[in-house]
Amino acid sequence: MNESVIADRYELGERLGFGGMSTVQVALDRRLERQVAVKLLAEHLADDDQFITRFKREALSAARLVHPNIVQVFDFGLDEATERYYIVMEYIRGRSGAEILKDETRLGVEDTLELVDGVCRGLAHAHRMGVVHRDVKPGNILRSDEGAVKLADFGIAKALSGSTSQITQAGSVLGTAAYLAPEQASGADVGPAADLYGIGVVTYQLLAGRLPYDANSLTELALMQQRAYPVRLDEIAPEVPPALAIAVQRALSLEPGQRYSSAEAMRLALHDGARGVAPAGGAPDTASTSLLAAEQTDATRAISSPSPSPSPSPEPPRRLRPQPAPSPPRAPVYEPVLDEPVRARRREEAQSRGPGRAIVYVLLAGLCAAVLAYAIGTSGGSNTVNITDVDGSSTSEVVDQMDRLIDDNTR
Repeated sequence: MNESVIADRYELGERLGFGGMSTVQVALDRRLERQVAVKLLAEHLADDDQFITRFKREALSAARLVHPNIVQVFDFGLDEATERYYIVMEYIRGRSGAEILKDETRLGVEDTLELVDGVCRGLAHAHRMGVVHRDVKPGNILRSDEGAVKLADFGIAKALSGSTSQITQAGSVLGTAAYLAPEQASGADVGPAADLYGIGVVTYQLLAGRLPYDANSLTELALMQQRAYPVRLDEIAPEVPPALAIAVQRALSLEPGQRYSSAEAMRLALHDGARGVAPAGGAPDTASTSLLAAEQTDATRAISSPSPSPSPSPEPPRRLRPQPAPSPPRAPVYEPVLDEPVRARRREEAQSRGPGRAIVYVLLAGLCAAVLAYAIGTSGGSNTVNITDVDGSSTSEVVDQMDRLIDDNTR
């Protein structure tokens, strides 16, 4: 039995990586004469019929995913000679995200977005095809020597997501617990939002050089997630724009519905955040956000001096209607009341006006005489006319005296 050849076709070479569920080795495809990557599943999984059924179904789905940012699956099956299941995949010459973090600890904003952009594009295609990865982590992100970014291991991640007991087999969770969405860690059925949570954790780790939650088990992780959000990225790495920190924080929401609507929406939000544009709605705000934050706030209030309560915000100024201009006040009409000194002063003024006023008096006297002659003529000459002197200092007085003279002689 030659254990260096799988399915009498794939000649195994150096080991690329290993874990609790599988070992990955580079291999030569004898038929097509090309290098491939062969993942050999752990022997203890070969006896789990439920796992094998799901593995085959999801491996078929992954094999149909043809995208520049997805490691393509070429073949899968059972090697009868070794009784081991295998998956044959596209071989990427380069480094995984886990190796990059090991070598460089953390990345800058530009390099991080280059990696995450490819992951989001690949997941967007997978989700459109109805496939959920469910194991997004740095070890499943590959960057080739040419700079291409590809997401690997769709089939296995999907097949292992049926229940909590399957996830926790052979200590497999301890290496990936921090990347599991809360709903996935609780054993619930998950959708694309679980992958977005994984992208959020990976982005956080690449920028900060640490995980959002430093948990050693699913139970500890669940407790930490329920107590508070992780420290914001811009507080750990000052070069991270606050808007980008908010964008990553939204991907880490505990509730799936509060994350992004799609991997493409998250990709755009991360690029916007790097340019200083925060996602619509800002940072997530949920009831489960901060038991720890509330405790810290209470402690701060206890040691700080009380501050006056803020004054209520003033009401916005109201728009006043234009009022018509008021009409100017009318000048009051006064009836003159003349006393004796005033009348005397006016008589003096009249006398000083010269002969013009005397002419008026002569005319008035002639008019009066004409009226008297007419009155005598009409009376038949039997009545005696009483003549009196007309002496007035003003025209009004002369007229008054003439009126009385006419009245006396025409009764």
